[in-house]
Amino acid sequence: MLFPIALPSDKIVGMKQLVDQETPLLTVLAGLSPDSSKNTLRTWVESGRVTVDGKRVERANLLVQPGQEVIVGPKVSFVGEEIRILYEDDHLVVLEKPEGLLSVATDFETRATVHHKLKRRYHNRSIFPVHRLDRETSGVMLFAYTPRARDNLKGQFEARSIDKVYYAFVQGILPERQGTWESYLLEDETYFVKSQEMGKLAITHYEVLKEKKFLSFLKLKPETGRKNQLRVHTSEAGVPIVGDKKYGATANPIKRLCLHAQSITFTHPENGKRLTFSVPLPPLFSKILDVSI
Repeated sequence: MLFPIALPSDKIVGMKQLVDQETPLLTVLAGLSPDSSKNTLRTWVESGRVTVDGKRVERANLLVQPGQEVIVGPKVSFVGEEIRILYEDDHLVVLEKPEGLLSVATDFETRATVHHKLKRRYHNRSIFPVHRLDRETSGVMLFAYTPRARDNLKGQFEARSIDKVYYAFVQGILPERQGTWESYLLEDETYFVKSQEMGKLAITHYEVLKEKKFLSFLKLKPETGRKNQLRVHTSEAGVPIVGDKKYGATANPIKRLCLHAQSITFTHPENGKRLTFSVPLPPLFSKILDVSI
């Protein structure tokens, strides 16, 4: 299981505590850092540094239950107020994109994008997208700062040596607990993507982690990176992602697409180290079904 705070796999740091009895979260945090004030501890929670059993905590007055693990990650930096920086060096940046924000410019929007916000932060630095997340999808993203890093990372994507893990709630129950969807995807003139022989090869591996009534929680590992790939494959399998009206979903309990890019693993383009970055599930997901990763 990946460390729930987004860090390079060879630099895992932070404080953690396994709780043996029901305890207020602030009490647990005070035990981990006795010299910190309550205001400081609350700031840790508000900035997203604290997770309980891998889920980011939103309330400082939470009661932690016996057997739960509290982890405090490193200090977090942001681009603006909404984009969390997970890792950054002279060659690349890994960040957490919030739901509702475009990755890069489109014909209809050029400024409200992750790419534009990064360029505003660094006026004199080139910033190169190497992959994208849909506007409605949250999670881990990667940008390059140099042409050399861009070309290397794009080469890794093309060689399918970059591992990505997504989690999604879908409407319906799959007949098999795990499997692979493979098709050729093509986008039409209305920006709708579907399987067609003239399209590009798309491969998605899936695993059912939990089911309840007509709802399933899936782990998705795309081997390729086609536009809307996960949304199309789940929809064509008869289990559209919750909140995805475009591809056939009728339920939308938390008013967003229930798809989250949880982790990415790649080889650093300069030092050759294999790095993994991950982020917890959005807290809103727990309102649909109690799940952990």
